[in-house]
Amino acid sequence: MGPTVASAQIFRFGLFEADAGRNTLTRSGARIKIQDQPFRVLLLLLQRPGEIITREELRQKLWPEGTHVDFDGSLNVVLKKLRAALDDDSDNPRFIETVPRRGYRFVAPVAVIPAEPRVVEVAVPSSTESGQVVAAQTFDPSRPRQWRWLIYSVAVLLLISLAVFVWNLRRHASTAGGPSTQAEATRVLPVRKSVAVLGFHNMSGRPEDAWLATAFSEMLSTELANGEKLRLVSGEEVANLRLSAPWPQTDTLRPGTTSRIGTALNSDLLVLGSYTNVGRNDRGQLRLDLCLQDAKTGEILTEVAETGGSEDLFQIASRVGAKLRDRLGVPRLAETDQAGVLASLPLDREAARLYALGLVKLREFDALAAKDLLEQASKADPKFSLVHVMLARAWSQLGYEQKRKDEAKKAWDLSIDLPRAERMLVEGDYYESLGDHEHAASTYRALFELFPDSVEYGLQLASAQIAAGHGSQAQETIAQLRRLPKLASDDPRIDLVEAKIVTSKPDILVLVRSAIRKASSQGKKLIYAQARRDECVSLVYGEHPELANASCEEAYNIFIAAGNRLGAADAVRLMGDHQGSEGHIEQAIATYQRALDILQGLGEHEKTGAILNNMANDFANQGKLDRAEELYRKAKFHFEQAGDRINTGTAIGNTADILYLRGNLAAAAKLYEQSLAIEASVDPSNPAYYLYRLADLELTQGQVAEAHGHAQRATDMLQPYKGGYQYLTSAMTVLGDVLNTEGDLKGARAQYQAALDTRQKMGEMDLVAESQASLAELAMEEGHPEQAEPLLRSAIAEFEKEKADPDATSSYTLFSRVLLMQGKVEESRHAIRRASELSRNSPDPALRLPIAIQTARLEMAAPASGATTAAARHELRATQETARKLGYFNLECEARLALGELELKANPALGRSVLKDLSDEASGRGMLLVSRKANDLMVSANVVAAAGPR
Repeated sequence: MGPTVASAQIFRFGLFEADAGRNTLTRSGARIKIQDQPFRVLLLLLQRPGEIITREELRQKLWPEGTHVDFDGSLNVVLKKLRAALDDDSDNPRFIETVPRRGYRFVAPVAVIPAEPRVVEVAVPSSTESGQVVAAQTFDPSRPRQWRWLIYSVAVLLLISLAVFVWNLRRHASTAGGPSTQAEATRVLPVRKSVAVLGFHNMSGRPEDAWLATAFSEMLSTELANGEKLRLVSGEEVANLRLSAPWPQTDTLRPGTTSRIGTALNSDLLVLGSYTNVGRNDRGQLRLDLCLQDAKTGEILTEVAETGGSEDLFQIASRVGAKLRDRLGVPRLAETDQAGVLASLPLDREAARLYALGLVKLREFDALAAKDLLEQASKADPKFSLVHVMLARAWSQLGYEQKRKDEAKKAWDLSIDLPRAERMLVEGDYYESLGDHEHAASTYRALFELFPDSVEYGLQLASAQIAAGHGSQAQETIAQLRRLPKLASDDPRIDLVEAKIVTSKPDILVLVRSAIRKASSQGKKLIYAQARRDECVSLVYGEHPELANASCEEAYNIFIAAGNRLGAADAVRLMGDHQGSEGHIEQAIATYQRALDILQGLGEHEKTGAILNNMANDFANQGKLDRAEELYRKAKFHFEQAGDRINTGTAIGNTADILYLRGNLAAAAKLYEQSLAIEASVDPSNPAYYLYRLADLELTQGQVAEAHGHAQRATDMLQPYKGGYQYLTSAMTVLGDVLNTEGDLKGARAQYQAALDTRQKMGEMDLVAESQASLAELAMEEGHPEQAEPLLRSAIAEFEKEKADPDATSSYTLFSRVLLMQGKVEESRHAIRRASELSRNSPDPALRLPIAIQTARLEMAAPASGATTAAARHELRATQETARKLGYFNLECEARLALGELELKANPALGRSVLKDLSDEASGRGMLLVSRKANDLMVSANVVAAAGPR
């Protein structure tokens, strides 16, 4: 027996890992049961991602020549089992795409990782043996390996790496994009020593010297980072950790403390110390004492002290930095690098002081105070690039996006002398401020390729790729981050960013909870709070909203304790969203007010606008339309101040909804047009929501052709997007309403049924009920009230359960008509009385006018008398006039149709005249269903008249 190495690979995609050597499939580490043939098909697809694996090739691999099997049926079964194991959907594939009449293609990004070599025993055939390989024994990794087998395994790995690298070069030679996943998977990443400058405490105790702590930290970090041999932990990360998990202000730290900090910051080395300023601030003597400690062991590696004049801050920091670089074996800075160091710091002492104080405020989440200080610093040293970077961040936190863009542009214009990494960060930030995520991603990609050991740069790249709509590229970036050494790859922020890519709600929750566990074990309280907030979002809009409050409460408590009022307000807003979705409207409104109180005095706009908008939604649900409109207009103001055009359009559209409910159709239409223009200017590909809302209003006004065009455009725009089905099905419903009005009942049924099927898959029962009501109305128009009745009973039960009074009102009105058609007059009266009760406080003409028309129809159904006929006539004429004045042409037609029916009995000539005019006008507007119904009534009346009395 002689040993050999089994060549095997591990394929990672999404949350899955397929181990070709062990024939195992896992999801988030948990083993998934999968049979042999589906697993073999999976490996074939994973080995050639993006390529079509033909059905014939699969037949040859799975069923060699001579095997008799129902190939098509058997392969379909294999693919069905494989998709079930991956929780994949053939209609909306995340992993395996069916290419009709050709084969299958793996469409998700795949990372290929060589498995740890496994030595197996195989028989060495002699010259007299048949050459057949005998059974093998798996190598036990605990046994010592002989050096020749180790060399062989390394050689195999190198060959695999080279083969994969060359294959990827060929595959991607003609395509743009990031580095190939497979090549990256086999690349050995250079990992630099990581240093965290924890800061310095003020031994003199004088408040006026406090700014020097931040100034020295920034100077020293810049000094050490230059030359790119060390990886410096950002000052923001250090400040966040100090806020949430502080450590003693001493010149050295205990081993347990250094280990905790090193783990939390993913840092090998810690720099800390103290300073003393003796004499006048500008002419005194300044002493800086510094200690370098090993984060893992707490060992003191070196201690440095430097003294100089108070005016020599930069020289002191430079001398200390040089000594540290010597101790770390890092070359001293070349003269060409010194310019970069100087460009990274304000040359003016007063500018440095204001800049340092502004940084402190920004890191304490006081963006308003930071903005004031940073503006003063920029006036003291207007050529200093980084002060404009920080000003852009302050303006962004305050919700002033245009001011953020202006400052980001200034920073970019002044960045020419910055060190390479800082200059690229400024460039990426500038493009992000413009919303140009493609260029931002390109910049961050170059930065991450230069420094692949930086989690920060990788996360910035992945976030930009997501914002640019390149989820698969972001997944590749995340896969590369997960191949970093353990401390780096276990950064909980990686899970949080990946959660923004996946579409499955359970998968999102798995990632978020993984981030929670990691942040908790690493002592990263603010990231833990962010993860808990994201968990709250997943729960609020997921299957278990009742569990959300605990997550948001804990996030709020951590944020508020750290002074992060923006984060705290966000957590409270989410609690309000949850309460509102559960029907606890008053409680939700009070919670939103609590969030506004937290933001009071911050001068912030973006989050304030979101809270006001959501609070307005609840007032609208209560029927308090005046208050809702007031808050929507306030939200619009805040979004405008923030430069947020998308949400400005949302607030305008919401105001239009209020005007529509009030019956002010002309003003509502004007605002919908404004929202549509804003949406189209920001994202021309998808202003769909406002299109179908405008279509619904146009249909109400009798502008059928315009309504058809807008509803069709909205549906066509939303069809390609997988997800967002609530909007798509709403657009389909409006299109169905248009087709119904045009008399195309078959087309309307197709739209309503498709919407219903999708909504049932979504499990959104209130939307299912809406589709049932639409289908019920269609059944009634087709002359099948007996089919409409059970649909309406089911819909009404759901609407009353959800306390959706407007939907329940409309359904009860329609239910009354259906019952009347079946001769169930008393039940019909009961239904219309219930509709009247529900609509008592509603100003919406679309609810009140149909009730009036149906009430008149019931009076017409009573035993004939002059009094009942006169009452019904008066009711219908008043309703017709009200509908005409308000512009509700569709309801005006309904009133005229009912009036014509009444007059046919009381005054046939007048009735025919009313119906003839209605038929002609409705036909001219494309409302063929009403026109046809008017003609049918006239034909019916003529038949009765021709038959004569019996």
